[in-house]
Amino acid sequence: MKITTRQKEFLQTLIDLYQRKASPIHYSEVAQTLGVSKWTAYDMLQLLRREGLLKVEYLIPESDSNNWGKLGRSTITFFPTKKGYTVSNLPQRKLSTKAAELNKLKNDIIQKFEEIKGKFNLKELFKEALQTKSPLIFCACVLLILILLIKKITEGIAEIKLLSQVIPADATSTYIELALIVFVGMCFGVLNKYINKIPNYITSSNDNLNEYADYIQTYNQYVSQMDKEEQKSLLGFLKETLNEINIKSKE
Repeated sequence: MKITTRQKEFLQTLIDLYQRKASPIHYSEVAQTLGVSKWTAYDMLQLLRREGLLKVEYLIPESDSNNWGKLGRSTITFFPTKKGYTVSNLPQRKLSTKAAELNKLKNDIIQKFEEIKGKFNLKELFKEALQTKSPLIFCACVLLILILLIKKITEGIAEIKLLSQVIPADATSTYIELALIVFVGMCFGVLNKYINKIPNYITSSNDNLNEYADYIQTYNQYVSQMDKEEQKSLLGFLKETLNEINIKSKE
C-alpha cells in the first residue's frame, strides 16, 4: 500500500509516540510534535484509521476520576495496527496486550475481595475502578464488582447461572454490545431484588442503588464507543469470569 509522504510522517510520529508511552495517543500530542493544528492532526489520523493503519481507543479523561457522580465522555486516542507498522517501515515493539491487562485485573480484584472477606464499600470500589485510563478496563472492573457482589449477597450460584444465560455461546458482532449492556442491567435488577440483604458497610443506602446509576450509564456509554475487537475482549473476559465462578462452585 502506498501513502503520501505527509501521511507517512503522521503515521511514523504517532507510532513513535505510542511506543515511547506504551499507550494510545491523543491527536493533540501528534499536533504538538509536528507543529500543526489539533484538527489537522485529527483529520489525518482519522484518514489513516479508515485506511486500516490505525485503530481508535477511548480513554477516560483525567478530571472524571475525581468526581464519581459526574462521569464525562471519553476521549478518542489512536494506536497503530500491524498494517500500520508495515507501511511505516518502523519495527513493531511488543507491548502488553489487553488480554494480559484484563487477566491481571481479574486476579487483583478477586484477591482484594478475598483479603477483605467481602467487607467492602461499593462506592469506594467503583471510584477505584475509575483510576484506570482505559474504558475497557473500567468496564471489566464494573462487571467483576457486580458479579462478586451478587455472589456474596445471594449466597449461592443460581443467580450467576441465570445471568450467564444472557451471554450467547457464539455472539455475532451485532449482539455483543447488546449482551454486555443487558447483562449489567440484569445484575442491577438482581441486586435491587436483594437490596434488604445488602449490609450497610457495602452501600451507604439500603433503600435503593440509584446512587450508582451514573456508573452503569458510563459503562453503557463506553461499551457503545468500543470497537468490535474491544467488545469481544470484554465479552471474553465476562465469559471466562462466569465460567471460573461456576467451576469453583462445583469444587
